[in-house]
Amino acid sequence: LTSSFNLSLSPTPLPGDALLCFSPSWLSCSSSSLLVHKAVTFDLGGRTFLTSFNPPRVVTYFLSCDPFSAEEVTRGVDCPMGTSGSLGMFWGDVLTSRFLLEKAKIHTPTTLALLMPSEQTVLEEGTMGGLELVHLATTVKDDLNSIRNKVDSFLDSETMRLSDKVVLRCSGGRFVSQGAAASTPIYLPKSNRDEVWARVDELLPSLLPGEAVLLETYCPPLKGNDAPGGPDLSFRVCAIVTRSPQNVPLLYKVCMVCRVGASDTPLSHHQSLSQSLETTLSECGFTDPALAASIRRLATNTALDCLRVIMETEASMSSESRGGLSAQTDMIGVDLIFTSDGSTIKPVVLGFHPSLCLQSSIPEQRTVKEIFDRETEACRGTLLLTPFTRSQCYLMQEKTVLVVGAGSYSKKFIWEAAKHYKIKILLVDSDPKHFASKMVDHFLPLPDLPDHRRDDQHCIYICDWLSTSGLHPDGCVCFWDDCVVLTSLICDRLGLRGSHTMAVGIAKEKSRTHLHLLSSFHPSVPLLSPSPSSYAVPCLHVESRLFPAVMKLEYGAGAVGVRKVGSLSESLAHFERIAGDLREETDYPGIGLGWGNAMTLMEYVGGTEHDVDLMLFNGQLEGAFVSDNGPTRAPTFTETAAQMPSGLAPDKRAQLIRAAYHACLGCGLRDGVYNVELKMTKLGPRLIEINARMGGFYLRDWILQLYGVDLLMAAFMIACGVRPRLPSATDLPARGHFVGVMCVVSQHLQALRSTASPQRLRSLHQEGALWLNELAADDELIAGEYEEPFCNVGVRDTCSRERACQRLLALCQGLGLHCPPRYDLEYFLSHFH
Repeated sequence: LTSSFNLSLSPTPLPGDALLCFSPSWLSCSSSSLLVHKAVTFDLGGRTFLTSFNPPRVVTYFLSCDPFSAEEVTRGVDCPMGTSGSLGMFWGDVLTSRFLLEKAKIHTPTTLALLMPSEQTVLEEGTMGGLELVHLATTVKDDLNSIRNKVDSFLDSETMRLSDKVVLRCSGGRFVSQGAAASTPIYLPKSNRDEVWARVDELLPSLLPGEAVLLETYCPPLKGNDAPGGPDLSFRVCAIVTRSPQNVPLLYKVCMVCRVGASDTPLSHHQSLSQSLETTLSECGFTDPALAASIRRLATNTALDCLRVIMETEASMSSESRGGLSAQTDMIGVDLIFTSDGSTIKPVVLGFHPSLCLQSSIPEQRTVKEIFDRETEACRGTLLLTPFTRSQCYLMQEKTVLVVGAGSYSKKFIWEAAKHYKIKILLVDSDPKHFASKMVDHFLPLPDLPDHRRDDQHCIYICDWLSTSGLHPDGCVCFWDDCVVLTSLICDRLGLRGSHTMAVGIAKEKSRTHLHLLSSFHPSVPLLSPSPSSYAVPCLHVESRLFPAVMKLEYGAGAVGVRKVGSLSESLAHFERIAGDLREETDYPGIGLGWGNAMTLMEYVGGTEHDVDLMLFNGQLEGAFVSDNGPTRAPTFTETAAQMPSGLAPDKRAQLIRAAYHACLGCGLRDGVYNVELKMTKLGPRLIEINARMGGFYLRDWILQLYGVDLLMAAFMIACGVRPRLPSATDLPARGHFVGVMCVVSQHLQALRSTASPQRLRSLHQEGALWLNELAADDELIAGEYEEPFCNVGVRDTCSRERACQRLLALCQGLGLHCPPRYDLEYFLSHFH
């Protein structure tokens, strides 16, 4: 039984993107590609069909539901695989897995292993933690006395003193490939040594090379002081641990259950009840909620440690040993039990079950509330995040993407990531000596690029360059705000996916964005409720005298020149200052002066400030992530602090997402990754501006670390016409909390030259003490009246945002970045408590 993903290039979801194959004969291998000829497909209503494909479809992710079967068809293919027959055999071998777990100091039952070694055996004879490994001679009969002595010594050992039973099982070879029935353990009374030895002696002659007989201590059922009367219950914890796209072990609450049965017989996944850990602990007499939470943490941490062992082991294995060029364990079941010596409860890992882990480790749903619980469904959906991500990365390999505008030092990660993803980059920029020119596949210097009055001519020139150079991009995208309109012109001319030029132009011009949304009717926009006009903010005439107001550059970026004005005289003074200081691109590169220095006056809106980063494909919302911004330094609006995920209530977050989504659709933005800035007022969300490109600063990194979603890859995918699939567009669970503060040269110059030098910050980032996003090069430590942040210093905490704030404040105090009252980080962070 095998399953595969085939994420097609179609702009709409196709039935059959997830395929179920019941036989290897339904698959074939062509060169390094895995092809599917026949499969069970599913439509959106849940109906199934037996479908044949002619021509066959290319598999972009392969997951075997029975990894112990010999799947020779997958040998040599390069598509991502979530497991393989080789890995299933390897981790399904109880002896091998326990040896590696004991080596990592993870407790397993004390075991005596009698192994018939093979030519491939790498496990050395001797003791590893609680495991004693004995290599058997080829002629076992000649060594029976020695083996009997080993068995007697094991039964007399200190670890067997408190146990009245011994567990006997076989491991390796046939006992893995033939499934659970072949390796079912049996309980034997420790006191009857003759019976124990007779059973062992009976098994030894039949062992093949690579197989073993295991004797292990019986762990009595965990029982609390408040346990009710009746027969003793035995339970084991079954957890699905998954590998994140960033190779981080994950375990969600709904992916851990208990298998419960009578304590006098071994538990079977197929013949035992499934229920929650909390219910099981209560039945066993552990009624204290704090103790139950502590036991859950023990189980979670142990299971996560197990996957770390798996990942480290597989990293050192050859592709042949793993069973495929891109084979790795993406999810696996971990079986563990708890033991107690009267004062301490200790987890003990029994082994792994690579096969059927989904069936055995997800609880049955019994109520409508559970069925429709969004958190539960989102957690279950995250099991698909790594398969989706690996499938999409496979689809994008060797794609060619045209990027217009290299941007500043802060965009360096784009070129590094593209190389990691094996995406070919064609770059156009005005600086012929830009550092990125040496990090991409092809580079076109275009000195007049900042003069956006000539965007039409630039579009023709760039397209001619592509044609004469024989370059055929699969997509065109922009990460630099100045070049978004030119990028849309190129997409239109080349027939590539992207938002229409008019829509991008509306978003680029701030007053035009709001005036457009405030207009009553747009024939090209679907009926939206609430209407996008409800989020727009009126633009004011300078003599309207409706103050306070906000004055900003019409095409500005980075909040440079944005100021709160309280009167006509203040607004006129600020206008004159900007008109004199910021006239053309060379006065302050990268903030939109290539479009001119026109200014707009907008109604000031109170409330908290937030960013919503959206992924749209064909007008459909594919992903949304909300972050909170701290108070700005009045009267300017330069960002000071931020946190993610948002601390707002879920319904308020949903309002922000809806407002951002509807505002984009209202402007005509349908395909791309967009950053939308809003305020949450007492009357609901109000739009600040739409950035028709991926969010900058720290946003890509934080979203990648917390949610496992790469906005950069999503932008590349959408540009190439590939829908970015997520298990949930708005409800992915966050893996912790990020809080960060901006460092600005005008306030932190002394610290940035001493206690918080860029070198020191990089070192702390490498050590994991902080998360650093460098927004400017080291030689840009120059203060000025108009400035953008130099860097962002953040802290990630897995427990709470409060602890993240405390850690960040303490760190910044030590680095000299907390400078009250002129730059009071405690005040900036207080809005997140």
